[in-house]
Amino acid sequence: MNELDKKQYHYTPLFCEENIWKLIESSFTCNVIKPIDVLFIINRSNTIALFEQRSSAENQAIVWDYHVVLTAQIDNQLKILDFDSLCEFPCEINTYFNKTFINHSLLENRYKPYIRAIPAEFYYQNFTSNRQHMKGIISELEYPKYDIIKPDKPTNILTLDNCRVFDLDKNHDSQHLGILTPLEYLQTMTTRNQ
Repeated sequence: MNELDKKQYHYTPLFCEENIWKLIESSFTCNVIKPIDVLFIINRSNTIALFEQRSSAENQAIVWDYHVVLTAQIDNQLKILDFDSLCEFPCEINTYFNKTFINHSLLENRYKPYIRAIPAEFYYQNFTSNRQHMKGIISELEYPKYDIIKPDKPTNILTLDNCRVFDLDKNHDSQHLGILTPLEYLQTMTTRNQ
């Protein structure tokens, strides 16, 4: 399969959680991407080390406070879509994980990435972003040009803080796989797709 054109999707630097929400929204009309999970890459210290990111120096990790990507089925294969990666868009899941994450034992605890997987449909229906985490950090002129994302039915509101907190939010436990290492998530996906 040819790479999808990143330029055909909404993208705002530093708003990965909204970029992925918009990507899921666009999947309803393109019929190429079948979203599975939204992956919040997090840890307790808000310092995750990721490789192969556009903002990182060559062969070096970049340290983000968190990052958000999408697992999807495309042409009957599991792929990761990450707007900020140097990997293909989309990228085969094993290739993406091998290039983005290094062995946990090689990293200091404060840099170890963990994954909270949220079913894409639940995320799309319930996520809201008030953009408070960027106030005072960047100019509001750099914010996304569309209105703030809000769910149609405010019964299960899922905020950015809900998604980023390392300990599971008891209100949303049933919608999360839990906190997993990248390897554990890959193993979970293998089991789920058998």
